[in-house]
Amino acid sequence: MRMTRYWMTGCMALILLVAGRWPQRDEPEKDRQGYGSRITMTSKYGADETARQIERSVRRSGLPVLLKAAVTPPGGAPDQGEARVLVLGDEGGQTPMRQADGQALPELPWTVLIRALPDGRTEVSLTDPSGVAPPEGVSDQTLRMVTALPELVRAAIT
Repeated sequence: MRMTRYWMTGCMALILLVAGRWPQRDEPEKDRQGYGSRITMTSKYGADETARQIERSVRRSGLPVLLKAAVTPPGGAPDQGEARVLVLGDEGGQTPMRQADGQALPELPWTVLIRALPDGRTEVSLTDPSGVAPPEGVSDQTLRMVTALPELVRAAIT
């Protein structure tokens, strides 16, 4: 039986470690430890402006942005560009983490990944909140905001 740990953390060192890795967009669903499906959309803006629009929108809705980071691809492959990561949290400055048994690093379900694609488009990807059970201790207000995140992001980038 595989065990999965799911907890809230405000430890910035751990959040930076996990958020700082290159986004694994192409991982097969079965290898993602039941983490939930991803929602992917295309922005009408470039990557930097997309990140600004999303950040403004989620902050206005009441979701704190705990971390904004730029992530470079492994080996600095220039054709993959750079990704921007926004890690969202609750009103107490914490974000959920999930780690399956045998998985090297935990995952951050309240993360928005923004990346410029080689063809000039900007891709935005986030975990579908309807596919992830809420961690213990999260307020109903925060859960409502996280549940509305896909539509909030879509409105900010289209």
